Amino acid sequence: MASCKFSCREPVYPDWQDAVALLPEAGISGLEVNVRPADALAEVVAGIRAGGLEPMTLAGGVKLDDQASVAAYLAAIDAAGGQGIPIFFTSAHGGEDDRDFAMGKLRELAEVAAERGVTIALETHPPFCLNAISMLATIQAVDHPNLAVNLDTANIYYYNEGLNSADELERVVEHVVSLHLKDTDGGFKSVNFPVLGEGVVDFERIFAILDGAGFDGPLTLELEGPLTSGKPVAERHAAVLASMAYLRSIGVA
Repeated sequence: MASCKFSCREPVYPDWQDAVALLPEAGISGLEVNVRPADALAEVVAGIRAGGLEPMTLAGGVKLDDQASVAAYLAAIDAAGGQGIPIFFTSAHGGEDDRDFAMGKLRELAEVAAERGVTIALETHPPFCLNAISMLATIQAVDHPNLAVNLDTANIYYYNEGLNSADELERVVEHVVSLHLKDTDGGFKSVNFPVLGEGVVDFERIFAILDGAGFDGPLTLELEGPLTSGKPVAERHAAVLASMAYLRSIGVA
């Protein structure tokens, strides 16, 4: 996959300016930006682009049964569209006791997103995107082209037992528009997310599946937990460099 679009989650670094300054050294050209008010987002996006990076995704969440949360999410869709950010990585909750309501609300949000040129990418989180079965059920129930999946290569292990992320990706790859690249020791609810290549995720197979499907979306490093939490910039950046070195060693970066 010679044309991979590598990105990085903003919280991997203490602030976005650090990310803009350091990510090019790692061969990363994109950033996943946290949700902000529209004016603050415009300022950050301008700084990111001035630094030679592209804001490939916007990251936020929504509580589907909370009117204020939905209103804030709609404003964030507007902001993403206004800044030319094509994918809104989203952790969706709320409405678990009324699935028809939740699916209808996701459909409404996807329709607004389509009008703004944005695709919603649901994170690998319960209750709506826990694993491939859950992802497919949600995608089929909502039935809108602007609602898709963000597959997190470690969250499959974190939230499930007896599954692996390559198998799950293979089942849903046609609905995946973005990935979070994260490794894990494979333990259920384990927060041990090491440098890529030091855990159990079969990244070679992950990339083979993506290549076979013609995937061309953002591939976002999500290094979190003890690996980066509370660490100085230099240690965080060293983990990014080591992760990208691993991806180069398997021929995908």
